[in-house]
Amino acid sequence: MEAKGSQSVDDLPPGQVVTATALIRHFAVHSRQAMTEPVHIMNHGHVGLTLIATDLFHRLAGDQSTGPDQGAQLEILLDMIPTQVLLTDRDLKPVRVNLAARRRLGISEKHVGKLFLSQMLESSDAHFLLRALERVHDTGVPETFEHNVAGPPPLVCRVQAAAFPGGFIVLVDEIADRVTLRAQDAQIAAYEDLIDGLPGLARGAFNVRSVITDISPALAALVGTEKGRLAGTRFATLFDASARGAINDAVEELLTHGKPFGMRARLLGGHGESQLVQVKAVPLLSGSGQREGVFMISPVAADAGS
Repeated sequence: MEAKGSQSVDDLPPGQVVTATALIRHFAVHSRQAMTEPVHIMNHGHVGLTLIATDLFHRLAGDQSTGPDQGAQLEILLDMIPTQVLLTDRDLKPVRVNLAARRRLGISEKHVGKLFLSQMLESSDAHFLLRALERVHDTGVPETFEHNVAGPPPLVCRVQAAAFPGGFIVLVDEIADRVTLRAQDAQIAAYEDLIDGLPGLARGAFNVRSVITDISPALAALVGTEKGRLAGTRFATLFDASARGAINDAVEELLTHGKPFGMRARLLGGHGESQLVQVKAVPLLSGSGQREGVFMISPVAADAGS
C-alpha cells in the first residue's frame, strides 16, 4: 500500500526514511521493514510516498487503545494513501472515510456518519459492494473482486471487503493502468510469438553495457549454440572481427544518443563458419530509465549478397 502527499521529514509519523533509489535497489529489505513500521520514501529531498503493510494498517486502525497522538497519525496515513478506505459500523454507516475515497465519492468530511454506504455510491456500484458485504457478514470470509466503476471517468477497481472490529472495512484501488499494462504485455508476447514463428528471423536485446539479455530460439539456432551460452556475452562478439568495430560504434551511438542502426555483417556460427546477415537495432528505455537496445537479425540470401 502506498501513501501519497508531500511532507517534510519532521512532520511525518514515526517510521524509516529511505531514498527512492535505495528502495528500488533493496526493495526486499525495505518491504520486510514495512511489515513492522511505515517506510517513508524520499525523492529529491521530499517525502511523497509511504510504504505500509496491509496488516500493519489493520493493526493501526483496529487498536482501540491508541492515544490522541497515534490517532492523529493514523488519520494522516489514511489521507496520504491513494487507496480508498471506508470503515463502516455494523449497519453500514461509514464512520471513517479517507481523503481518496471522499474525493472519489464527491463528499466532504462533514457528510461522513450522516449517510449510509448505499447513499454514497452509484446504484450499480452499491449493488456489487453490498452483496459482497452481505457474504462477508454471513461467512466471515473477506471478499476481493474487480469492478468497472461508474464514471466519469470509467475506471477498473480492485475492491476488498472484510469484517472489522465493530463493522466492516472496504479498500478500493484503481487498477485501470494495470489492466492496460496486462493487455500491452499480452500484445507484446503475441508479437514475439509471431516473430519467432517466421523462419530465420532472430531477435534479442542488450542492456546499457551492450550485454545480451534476451535471446530468441531463432537467434540461438543462427549462431549454432544454446541460448544459455549466449546470455551475458557482448553483442558485437556475435559478429566477425572485421565488423566488430562498426558494430561497437553503432551500439555506442544507440546507447548514448538513441540512434537506431542497420547494417550487413557476417554472423559467426558455432563451428567457426560465418554467414552474411542484416542486423537492425533500435533503442529501448528500460523501467529504470536507462537506454538499452532491441535488435533483429535475418540471413541475407546468397544472390542478394553477391
